[in-house]
Amino acid sequence: MDKIKQLSIPKHARVIVISDIHGELALFKALLEKVQFGTEDYLIINGDLCEKGSNSKGVVSYVMELAATNPKVYVIEGNCETLMEELLNENPQLLGYLRARKDSIFHEWLEQIGVEVTEETTIQSIKECLTKYLSKEIEWLTALPTAIETDEYIFVHAGIADIDDWKQTERDTAVSLPTFLEKSHRSDKYVVVGHWPVGNYSTDVLVHNPIIQHEKKIIAIDGGNNVKESGQLNALIIQTTNNETAYSFTYVDHYPTCKIGGDFKADPKMSGSISYPFYEIVPVEKGNHFTLCKQPGTNQQRYVKNEYIHRNEKGQFQAKTDISCAQISVKKGDVVSLLDDSCSGYNLIKKDGAVGWMAKNPIRS
Repeated sequence: MDKIKQLSIPKHARVIVISDIHGELALFKALLEKVQFGTEDYLIINGDLCEKGSNSKGVVSYVMELAATNPKVYVIEGNCETLMEELLNENPQLLGYLRARKDSIFHEWLEQIGVEVTEETTIQSIKECLTKYLSKEIEWLTALPTAIETDEYIFVHAGIADIDDWKQTERDTAVSLPTFLEKSHRSDKYVVVGHWPVGNYSTDVLVHNPIIQHEKKIIAIDGGNNVKESGQLNALIIQTTNNETAYSFTYVDHYPTCKIGGDFKADPKMSGSISYPFYEIVPVEKGNHFTLCKQPGTNQQRYVKNEYIHRNEKGQFQAKTDISCAQISVKKGDVVSLLDDSCSGYNLIKKDGAVGWMAKNPIRS
């Protein structure tokens, strides 16, 4: 890892960490407003500004301006930012990526300058156009550090290798290592990562909130924004007062909120979730609203909402997407996000970052 930035942060400063914005400028601005980000705060953006969302170029432009006008704003690269080097190195596989992925900063930039990607388009022609008109943005993205090190923290997009000198971590590992929370490292500092949605670690209830493992000294904050249908954009807040460090968080998402009209108590046998890549399921017992299914990939049994079960041409059953199989208890007056009210008998909701089902009852927007 060649690009490591050393950063000194005053003990009393509030540090806000956000990762995996993925082209969602409106959500990012809403999150900064929600945490009341000010000029005295340190803001660290932990990679993946772009891709997957519809306004990647807007996010990049906004963050570039934010960093240029505020000396306490720092950005590191994620695997999505390293795509710039694929462009500069004229990797022909980038063309296949662009044809397969509708939402990409490259498409937005090309549309901005009036260039369409066709079967005849070459990677060389794309590079020539973009480096001519968007050189400032490309240079800024390729110059981003891979990690930021402070006295107490290492901020890196995906993780570090479990070796004596973490700085010898390969760059590709740093930006794309999966499931870092299940691994370990040998640094004496907390390692703060995004990249791998925290919902993938859920067991009983699908939860998108940051996870802090003090024993491992790992903090994972990717809320699955634009990766999980029920995902969210998280902000981790680090505040030290009188040598005591407190961690808190908040989040934003696209879903409408509503007020619960009556109490509901979750059935304890309804738990867990279906997550990538274990979508294959085998129905065991069908109910009116949920079907008990075996999950061959995990050897677990889950109650899957009937509307989320798909049978393919070969007769095999799959979950249509990542989905909670848990129920969530609520009380009258609770405010929750309403994720799906189209199913029979139950609504899919999010309460304090946890996703699950509750029986339909009167709600007020």
